Amino acid sequence: MSSNDDKQPDATPEVAPAEAAAEAAAVCNNNPTREGRAKQTNGQSETVEDAPAVKDAPKSEDVHGKEAGSGQLKTPEDEHGNSKVASEESAHQNKEEATDVNAHEHENMKQHNNEEATSPQEGTAAEIPNEITFAAHEDSAIADDGDERSIVAPGFMFIAGPDYTGTGIFTGYDSNAEEDNIDDEGGIIFEGFLPEDDPSRRRRQRNSSRAESGGARGVRRSTRERVQRLIDNAITLDDSAVTPILMDEEGNNGSRRSDSSGDDEVVKSGNPPWFLPLVVLVLAACVILAIALPLSLRGESENEAPDTTASLSDADCLLGEVDVRFELAKSILSSITSPDLLEDESTPQGKAIRWIVCDDSISVQLLENQDPVSGNLPKQKHGFRLGGDAGEAQVIRRYILAVFSYSTSQVSPWNDSLNFLSADLHECNWHRNYTRGNFPFGDFDPVGVFCIIDKGELSSPISFTEQILLNDEIYPLRYLELNLRIDNNLNGPLPLEIGHLMDCKAIGLENNLRLTGPLPQTMGNMTSLFSMALILNGPDFGGELPSSLFQLKNLAYITILGNLGKNWSLPTNAQVGDDTQLEQIVLKNNFSGEIPPWLAKLKQLQTLDLSMNNFQGAIPEAIGDLSSVKYLNLLGNNLTGALPSSLGKLPAIEVLILGNNALQGELPASIGNLRTLQLLDVGSNEMVSTIPSSFANLESLKYLVLESNRFNGTVDVLESMKNLTVLLIRSNSFSGALPDGLFSGTSDNVVVDIGDNKFTDELPSSFANMSNLVSLIGAKNSFVDSSTMEDVCDNAALLVMDCDACECCEVCCDGENDGVCDFQLDVRTLLGYDCGTWFAYCLQGTEYFAGFGIH
Repeated sequence: MSSNDDKQPDATPEVAPAEAAAEAAAVCNNNPTREGRAKQTNGQSETVEDAPAVKDAPKSEDVHGKEAGSGQLKTPEDEHGNSKVASEESAHQNKEEATDVNAHEHENMKQHNNEEATSPQEGTAAEIPNEITFAAHEDSAIADDGDERSIVAPGFMFIAGPDYTGTGIFTGYDSNAEEDNIDDEGGIIFEGFLPEDDPSRRRRQRNSSRAESGGARGVRRSTRERVQRLIDNAITLDDSAVTPILMDEEGNNGSRRSDSSGDDEVVKSGNPPWFLPLVVLVLAACVILAIALPLSLRGESENEAPDTTASLSDADCLLGEVDVRFELAKSILSSITSPDLLEDESTPQGKAIRWIVCDDSISVQLLENQDPVSGNLPKQKHGFRLGGDAGEAQVIRRYILAVFSYSTSQVSPWNDSLNFLSADLHECNWHRNYTRGNFPFGDFDPVGVFCIIDKGELSSPISFTEQILLNDEIYPLRYLELNLRIDNNLNGPLPLEIGHLMDCKAIGLENNLRLTGPLPQTMGNMTSLFSMALILNGPDFGGELPSSLFQLKNLAYITILGNLGKNWSLPTNAQVGDDTQLEQIVLKNNFSGEIPPWLAKLKQLQTLDLSMNNFQGAIPEAIGDLSSVKYLNLLGNNLTGALPSSLGKLPAIEVLILGNNALQGELPASIGNLRTLQLLDVGSNEMVSTIPSSFANLESLKYLVLESNRFNGTVDVLESMKNLTVLLIRSNSFSGALPDGLFSGTSDNVVVDIGDNKFTDELPSSFANMSNLVSLIGAKNSFVDSSTMEDVCDNAALLVMDCDACECCEVCCDGENDGVCDFQLDVRTLLGYDCGTWFAYCLQGTEYFAGFGIH
């Protein structure tokens, strides 16, 4: 599409609707009667010409209605001025008297336009290059967003004025042009503006004409018929009114020059035309519309949220040029989208490609400037480090984001457009800045698409906010992030195309309850993807994770938790390469099925959190091959069977949480080999055994949870654990006395729950000097009272013992008050399990235990 942006006039001041209506009415009142309305009889043309000439030419602002919001007609050869706005010469060159009727008026208008050639007025006209054909511009129009966009019409360039709010169809002719300048293809029609024509009807009519009449010929005929119909209802800005088009039986433009010998009659100046009453009615309707339409549009603009989704009507496109752009875009995009989907304008893909070729000024500029030799699009300024600077890459990127927008707003629009589908903004500017306290980089949270500078261009470190670029004008870009971690009413499925967003480093989707469907299998193509977080989304969102996701070489973090969907699962098989960089997998979202053995192939994996799901079956023996794992959490599933001995082969393990399952069998002695282990939880299972003697080697162990099983025997081996600070072993069958050296090696706060066992004797004497003993729960055992107990009463913030063993206790278990006898701590809260790998920062302190009020 041709453009003339460098010559656009300055925007005119905004005009109040009432003033605009008055000006529009003035334009209508200045509209003369139409001349040259043609009739076609037996193949011969009979022209009726309006006789009265306008004696005093209206002034430019009156004729052209500058404040009526009509916009401005402008040609690419603007340096020649807006010349020759005048009435049309007589249709019959051999009728000199008809020419004389308007000759004086023609001269006055030419002189008037020449005086104002340096300041183009709205509604003026001049020639444009002959290579612009009618077929290429049959649908020229202005979108109703008020943007100053250049629209090529047959014979004109239309520049929307600042007050224009309509969607009219614009075309025209130079009323003072030589007749030989009139294009046989219908390129010259009239000057002014026409009422809106339904774009969908035009599209159907074009398709029908091609099918019935054979391609472009039928299109031209149907187009001329439509133009003639529009002319009959035109609002013109030209005092010389409208000159009709003559058409033969084939729909071709007839000559405006008469070949008749003089049979045609010309109405003289003093004779009023027969259709004058009709013109009066049209003028009255014009006045009403001029008053009502601006008020209506003003009300919509003030009361409705702006619609940032670009119009998909092909009224914004020009037939011919858009066809070329569409085919070029389709050839570029067909590598990631089926051509059938691109052709179907009802699909998100069909809508997106039409936005690309019709409304997206950045993509249109790239597509229109394809190199004719190489076939390549112009390069971007700098582009992305991975995706490069090819223009094709930017078109694909904007298309993918457009598909994402359309696909996730099928039921209702987003709460915040986030600048998506902003045709004049680089896609790195499609975001808004939010403030949230839980964002990793502080309160600043750019929601939408934001891009990070390639740090290779920097000579010194800069802050996170300084790394965000809105375009690639100055620096190359390293990657982009799709950050939608707000409640933005995303609805519908994630499209397959999202998997081809090559420069995307991170995806975050949070609090969007109307997302549906599984993750696309194409996500395995996202070679730059480093992090993916899907949190607190809706009940219809989820499915089997794409196996290709686990093959990405740069993907390090996968987080899926708190979503309401219940059909999540891991793939049964996945081809995992040795170069996979996955470091953290957190899946806490009703995942079901068995834990697949292929997870053990993730050699760089440091965190595997599959807690609070519905995994079933046994823990795979291959789990011991996770040579880098430090945090393994399988809490709260339906796992059965015995613990695999291969757990003892985890050389880097620090946290092993296997509680709240249905595990059976014994504690593997191999666990004693885990010298880096700090937390072991196998509580709330069905295990039966003693504590292996090899546990004496767990020199780094701080937190031991064995509660609610059927373990038995003594706990003497615990004396060797010099760093032990939390011991939760209630509801088992342990017996004997507590070892004297228990907890003697630590200065940290000590929490002990040994209730509901078979312990005997006094408490160890070392407990008397433990000022760091903040909690001791020992009810439902067979301890005896001692002086040590008095010291414990003074030190512990929370103390629950049997009444027979603790005379100093204000509250104790006497066998009847079940609330005290069965009191136990919430392990998940106590040890900060909900904080994941940061559990150590969430451990409960003295205030937590004192809050129970039991002493």
